[in-house]
Amino acid sequence: MRAATASLLTLALLTSPVPAFAGIGEISDPIAVTQSSRIFGASDVPGATLSIDLEAYGYVEEEYFLAGTADSYRRAKKGAVPDKTGIAYTTRIIVRRPADRSRFSGVVHFEPIHPSQGGTTHWLTTGRYMMGQGDVYVAAAISDDRPSRRISAEGPAPTAQSQVTKWFDPVRYAPLSWPQEDGIAYDVMASIGKLLRSEREDNPLKGWPVKAMLVGGWSFTGSIQRTFINEGFHDRARLPGGKPVFDGYLIGISSRWNGGGYVPLNSEEPQTANADPRRTLRTIDVPVIEFLSEFEAATGPGPQVPDREGKAGGHRLYEMGGTIHSSSMTDPRQPRSERPNLAQLAAKGYPLDAVRGETTDEPCSAPLSDVDHPAYIRASLDALRHWVLDGVEPPHIAPLVRDGDKIARDAAGNPLGGVRAAEFVVPLAGYGPYKGTDKPGCFPAKGRPIFVRNDLPHEDLVSLYTSRAEYLREFDAAVDALVSARWLLESDARDLKMRARSRSLTAFEAP
Repeated sequence: MRAATASLLTLALLTSPVPAFAGIGEISDPIAVTQSSRIFGASDVPGATLSIDLEAYGYVEEEYFLAGTADSYRRAKKGAVPDKTGIAYTTRIIVRRPADRSRFSGVVHFEPIHPSQGGTTHWLTTGRYMMGQGDVYVAAAISDDRPSRRISAEGPAPTAQSQVTKWFDPVRYAPLSWPQEDGIAYDVMASIGKLLRSEREDNPLKGWPVKAMLVGGWSFTGSIQRTFINEGFHDRARLPGGKPVFDGYLIGISSRWNGGGYVPLNSEEPQTANADPRRTLRTIDVPVIEFLSEFEAATGPGPQVPDREGKAGGHRLYEMGGTIHSSSMTDPRQPRSERPNLAQLAAKGYPLDAVRGETTDEPCSAPLSDVDHPAYIRASLDALRHWVLDGVEPPHIAPLVRDGDKIARDAAGNPLGGVRAAEFVVPLAGYGPYKGTDKPGCFPAKGRPIFVRNDLPHEDLVSLYTSRAEYLREFDAAVDALVSARWLLESDARDLKMRARSRSLTAFEAP
């Protein structure tokens, strides 16, 4: 019955009328990079420790400007319908690809650039994995949003990505022009995806045979995927012959039960209420994985869409405790100010501390959560990739366990249920919100809590393991089990085992 339902769904989409998107009129050649003219959001930025050296992987980076027109939409009884039409824009994409085309795997990853300060968290978290596979990555500037525009207006410097890009280099980015109406984002996203899979001579990937295009994004760029799907834009975005432009979605740290988990259709539309049925993730003809940190799961306790099998209509929900939103998504050992785009801004005199944006360093002096969140994200992307390419079903996992309005925790203080990191299964610490009162910077009066690492006392470690050698044996076994269950990749498993040896060096020494 499940297979028959999926087949009927696919047939309905392929035989339904496919509205045309206004599309892209002009595409530049790659914009030259010189000593005085750099790509904003480049992968490798001198002095930024979260940089990724593309040359070491045999990759190159190019930036293109795209000009076209698009429509914005409004909500009607039959769904999203065009409201304002033919809105002109000029935007940009960043393409990272193998220098040798013969290495191309056929997979393209599409990430919308975050509207706040131009972040690309999906790349920072999974870029090395993508390059190891021979995939192509594209970052696309498709939107500002209401909060980023408001913060830009308040000063002292812009935060909206279209504005901060020009602030960074007003000469290089003089041709860019983004309208006040962010409702064109959905048209623009679909148009860029169609372009990259087209036979147009000016397509930056002309001659690169694309087997699949996967969308990935976190926080706002996760939410815009849910809106893109639920308002029918995925169904409209079709290739000649009716196949979808996008073959799979990874919706990160965005829950339909969180206020920001859904993006308004246009710049005037109010935010939808959390209980609005519009927010319930629709079944589409490609698979979707949702990945939530403990923050989204704990603050959005409503019922979630159940897991479903199959490439057409497939769905997985992964929840991971001990982590909070984007705080630990790149490298838990590095402050977020080490991101390349923020380092570029700081080098130009941008007042990072005075401008609230997507990424600011935590003020807490306690050890922050260092659960290897990114490793489990990479495994999830790998699972989506194999689901789309090979039809291999990803693993299932039960959601985080609830204790009233909180997440239940074990004796060490670690979350129960969800994706159980090796740090929880064989703990040296408990991971959760700071509960003390002696460090004011660790318990903000409002907003997101701060997750910290509470090291277990020496006597507890001795009781649990008797010795460091026994701890390492158990930890290695837990990591191997996670690899077997496809929650970790082999490369990340090796790194985790090395980190465990470093973390435990003094843990078993008597005080």
